[in-house]
Amino acid sequence: MVSPTSLSKSEEKETLNPRNVYHIGGLQVRFPYQPYGTQLAFMSRVISTLDRAQRDGRCHALLESPTGTGKTLSLLCSVLAWQQSYASRFPKGNSAHKRSHFTPDVTRPPPSTEPSDVVEVEKPPRVPTIFYASRTHAQITQVIREYRKTAYRVPMAVLGARKRSCTNRRVQGKPNLDEICRCLIKDRNKPKCPEFRGKDDIVAHPSLQQNEVHDIEDLVKIGYAVRGYTFGFTVHSNMEDIAREAGSIDLGEETLFKLQSELQLLSLAIPMIYQPVCDAIDGLISWIGSRKDSLAKRDPQHYFSSWTGDKALRELEESNITRKGFRNLSNCFIEAIERSMKEIPPHLSGIFVSTLQELLVTLGYFFSRDGSHSHTLDYELGLQRFIKRGDSSGKWTHTLSLWCMNPSVVFKAIVDLSSSIILTSGTLSPMDSFSSELGMQFGACLEAPHVVDANQQVWAAGIFSGPNNQPLNASYKTNDEHPFQDALGKSLEEICSIVPGGSLVFFPSYKLMGKLCTRWRETGQWSRLCLEKDIFIEPSGGATGEFENVLKGYYDCIGGKKRFIGRNRRAAFLAVCRGKVSEGLDFSDDNARAVIIVGIPFPNLHDVLVGLKRSYNDTYKSSRNLLGGGEWYCQQAYRALNQAAGRCIRHRFDYGAIIFLDERYRQQRNRVSISKWLRQSIKLYDNFEESMQDLKSFFPRAKKHVDSKMLSYKEVIDLECVVQTEPETSFLINSGSSASSPFSCSSGLTLERGGPPSVSSHALKRRKFISSAAVIDLEKENNHDMITRRIEFGSDSSTETRARVQISCLLCRSPLGHPDNNGSSYLNCLVTWSSKKYVLTLLKETSRSEMPTSVSVIVTDCSSVDQRLCTKDEGIWCEEDGCVFNTIFCPFCSVPNTTCLGVQIVATDSSNVQFLSKILFFADHLNVMGDAAIKETLLEHQGTC
Repeated sequence: MVSPTSLSKSEEKETLNPRNVYHIGGLQVRFPYQPYGTQLAFMSRVISTLDRAQRDGRCHALLESPTGTGKTLSLLCSVLAWQQSYASRFPKGNSAHKRSHFTPDVTRPPPSTEPSDVVEVEKPPRVPTIFYASRTHAQITQVIREYRKTAYRVPMAVLGARKRSCTNRRVQGKPNLDEICRCLIKDRNKPKCPEFRGKDDIVAHPSLQQNEVHDIEDLVKIGYAVRGYTFGFTVHSNMEDIAREAGSIDLGEETLFKLQSELQLLSLAIPMIYQPVCDAIDGLISWIGSRKDSLAKRDPQHYFSSWTGDKALRELEESNITRKGFRNLSNCFIEAIERSMKEIPPHLSGIFVSTLQELLVTLGYFFSRDGSHSHTLDYELGLQRFIKRGDSSGKWTHTLSLWCMNPSVVFKAIVDLSSSIILTSGTLSPMDSFSSELGMQFGACLEAPHVVDANQQVWAAGIFSGPNNQPLNASYKTNDEHPFQDALGKSLEEICSIVPGGSLVFFPSYKLMGKLCTRWRETGQWSRLCLEKDIFIEPSGGATGEFENVLKGYYDCIGGKKRFIGRNRRAAFLAVCRGKVSEGLDFSDDNARAVIIVGIPFPNLHDVLVGLKRSYNDTYKSSRNLLGGGEWYCQQAYRALNQAAGRCIRHRFDYGAIIFLDERYRQQRNRVSISKWLRQSIKLYDNFEESMQDLKSFFPRAKKHVDSKMLSYKEVIDLECVVQTEPETSFLINSGSSASSPFSCSSGLTLERGGPPSVSSHALKRRKFISSAAVIDLEKENNHDMITRRIEFGSDSSTETRARVQISCLLCRSPLGHPDNNGSSYLNCLVTWSSKKYVLTLLKETSRSEMPTSVSVIVTDCSSVDQRLCTKDEGIWCEEDGCVFNTIFCPFCSVPNTTCLGVQIVATDSSNVQFLSKILFFADHLNVMGDAAIKETLLEHQGTC
């Protein structure tokens, strides 16, 4: 049962809204907003899983909650609430976990039966540590942003790769940064890196004290400020695949030759360490040479053979790597690696240290045993001989591989160290394979519903044929046929002509996407597509910089930054399932009004590793409780499909179409593994023209529904905002005049200092406004000196209110005030009206409404807000207003340049200097937390819109 309660006085100081405390699973959980039902269910499962882990020793959970349902915030609040209450709820710690690891001490004498005066003091339980792993660095930033919203503060550390956190400009961006770094700091007492010398200053920096929240970017800023350095690691997405990859290795023959040369030289200096390692590498090279001409032929440019179990053991024995001798060999490996890490000469170079580490880890898993189960059966030793694609020289490449087929071999090490593992994502479905593949039982599973109204905000459709009733089937049997390729091109053209904003089009593979694009360019279909939308293509295996440039071009086109090449902010991004676009990026609102999935993204059936994995699962389906190879193969396809489909609906006010273009979706078995929240809404169409008519009617209907939903949501938030404000910063409106008041209006109205007005927040009076050109004086506090600036707004309002408030983005709820404003994010502002032409035009474009005559704005100084809002490197001159405006977007929303907050005035003519360095926020685009006077003014402004 969930019910709100109140906090103690000490707790009230820790949170802005002390009422937001809920009883969930026997705990008081502080949650910053009114939680959705989905969030309550999610937090309940987290808490019950952690409690059961304490009772039973271990318990794990698999929780799917669609993107936009607030799972990150829910996970943080629930697990931190549980951790905070741990000592009081579990005074003896995890007794079940202790029992399972108890080993009697036979050397200790038996306890005495004599009475003793010694009183044993029981130590407090050790509170469990939370490890929060994300798939990308960008998501770490998102997690920290959500953590800032909570009322919880605990000691924290953020880990990230060197390339993300190095502040030494001389080595930034170099491919061998890790090796350079180790060389520069090998002497910790006298490091050659000037940045590393400031490490103690970083640790002592005030912003890192008292459990302050910080992310990687904050650490880098501190590093630049005090000239220091930070470092760490990151993780990836698909848990099954990444676990298998962590226990696998691919060794190219050329790499082995180079490693051999370096080891031969080192062996002359320290033979005890380097000679056994050199012998192992020599053995692998000799084994490749003896086997490469007898491999099985797969095609004229690809030969491959593999061995498993005892056969793999015998093959490795021929290269001088044996189970019996591995213990001594591994010690030499470790010695060689440690000498390099500690920079003890002579040692291996950095790139070869990484190779040795991978080989050591993989061989360690291969030779280990799990009870009676030998892991040699979980591995495939493979050798490939092939010509690289695009290599005109015809040179053969040889690669030795030791592939892990069972991810539980690797994941078990994490399970053994943890009392509870909670895997959560927006797209875990289908879930069946996780338990068997990872070798762990999940005590709790959840497929949460979405927070959006799927019937109103999502148009999900399976379309089986294109124009002229040509069947759409992207399977390998038919995707080479021109009638299919042409029908698909025409279908996409029709869809793109209807969908506003951006469209994401996902293909099963880069090969098929390239084949289709080539055909469309030959037939002229490509030109017709480009008339509807600007086309962007995800690069295949390109460098990170290449992909980021394409992504930025797409975002800029949708955001209107490149209107000279765009067409009314319309673009299409052609991408691939399992690619960068499909798995780790956020495309909210206009960035993805439609996700179009062509075909079903089955893994490449001719891929060697895919075939071996299918065969492994078939072999051990019964003995190890695995999915059959075919079933595993299908689940890989639908997990990739669900990840791609999840790029569309990103928050509760989002809407869009999710379209499956393939006749195979007609069959129920091909829809059953689609995410539950989406599967129930899919409409099936045999007639293409009928589907396009329904798609046309969806978008205006969905926008109307969302606009109404946002309006009602904003009114609730405005009425429920409660914040403690200082008495001297609240003001009342007086119809008289006062010479003593420092705030005056040319309309004859006077703003006076005073206490908050007595008004009912649920029954505020609505007033008619008279036309007047108000001239207001704003005070700006700077080093305790009061500086008065005269601001002319030309507004149509008889009510303005000045106060000290907090503001945040209405969508992502991130605070926008400067964090150093007297130790808080409060800022001084004025709520008034503006009739500036540029401001009104901008509001019309962002809200897609009629041109207003005036707009409610919140005015403050640039110095009062988070400086990530303010830039002065660009702007738009409006001659009628006499100002240069810079449009302000929320820097914290998941997708950049999508949530317009207002304008910054970066320059003016001589008659508008009073506007310089001011920010005008759209009041309707903010969540404002202030006293009753502020809420009254905002509601009065709403009443006149």
